Order: sequence, then structure tokens, then C-alpha cells
Amino acid sequence: MRTIGLVIAFLSMGYLAPIWAQGQPQAQTPPQTQGGTPTPVPVGRIAVINTNAFFAEDGIQQLLQQARRVNDMFKDKEAELNALQQRVESLRRELETQGPNLTPQARADKQEALEQLEREYQRKKEDAERAYQRAFRDAIAPVRERIGAFLETYAKSRGITLVLEVANLVQAGGLIYVDPAADITRDFINEYNKANPVTTSSAPSSAAPASPSSVRPTSGARSAPTPQKTP
Repeated sequence: MRTIGLVIAFLSMGYLAPIWAQGQPQAQTPPQTQGGTPTPVPVGRIAVINTNAFFAEDGIQQLLQQARRVNDMFKDKEAELNALQQRVESLRRELETQGPNLTPQARADKQEALEQLEREYQRKKEDAERAYQRAFRDAIAPVRERIGAFLETYAKSRGITLVLEVANLVQAGGLIYVDPAADITRDFINEYNKANPVTTSSAPSSAAPASPSSVRPTSGARSAPTPQKTP
């Protein structure tokens, strides 16, 4: 039985982006003129950004710092779930190896005990996932707001009028080709980290969160593949 692997779900394409999008301002409708005709949108650059990369080891350090703090909050829960998982696996192996030699009643008792333990594990796992999601969202919310404001300033200063989130578009099959020059992900991360440094006193000792087997997050966010032009 697999452990939670919660942050792998967070960071995988299709899950992080919806979480990241929660609380983000909606795109504004162009203002209407008195005649009902939309005001022309200024001509400018269109850029793409991959928010999955924000949680990579070389991503936005304020986010990684918050992820590590949530890691620490769930260390005990992770240990509890791992121990419970081991009990489930041990009892299952015991039933498989000893089952043929047990009386029907003894085998039924062990099977019932296994099912109860599996239900307990599943319930605690789901509770931990929900608690982790809440803690994770709460922890990154202030940073997410700062990133949103910084992105707006970043785009305006570079004449960018539209920024598309590439991971969602690639997953949905809505992005066929992107000129690499339109990808601002790396430059944006660098500029944000430069403007919002993580202080040495509050920074974690390691370069990235440990890769966990259950509830703790990992920094190895998977970047969306760069779409290529089809023949």
C-alpha cells in the first residue's frame, strides 16, 4: 500500500495549478465605452509562465520556505501513517502465509482485523491530506499574493499585456507552439527572488525540502513540457 505522497499530487501538473489559482484575481473584462464597444486592448507582448516551476529547488525561495515549515508541522503525522501502513502490510503478509493453516474462524478473524486496520489507515490518510491541503494553502497565501502583485509590475514594466499559465494549457492540449523567448518563467523567478530574498536566519539549512514518502512536500516540481510546433 502506498503512503500519501500528498505533495507529489500538489506539484504534479493539473493539481498545483488549480490550487495556485484559488484566490487569484480574475481577468478583468475590457471596459465598455458608452456605445457598448470594448475599449481596444493595447498592443503588447504575450508571455507564458509555468507556476509548477515555482516549487522547484531553484524556484521561488519564499514558497519553498513555507513548504518546509508545513513539512515540519506534519512530521509526526507522517510517522504515524507510516507505522500504520507497516502494520497493515505485516498483517496482510501474515494472512497470506498463515491463512491456509488457520481454521476458518481464525482466518475470518484475521481478515476482519485487516479490513478494520485498512479502514483506519484510509480514514487517517484522508484526514491528513485534508489538513495538509489547508495548511499548505494558508502557508503560501501571503506569498502568492506578493507574487501576483510582482507579476503585474513585472509584466507592465516589460510591455507584456497577457501572461498565460503554460502548465494548464499544455495539459488541456490548448497550446501547440510557444517561442522559447515568450517563456518568462526563469527570469521572473530570478527577479522575484532578488526583490524578495529569504533571510539567512529564517532560511532552512538544506537547499530543498527532503523527498518524503507521505505527507511532506518535495521541491522537485515537474515543469510542464515546452510545447513544440507541430509539422
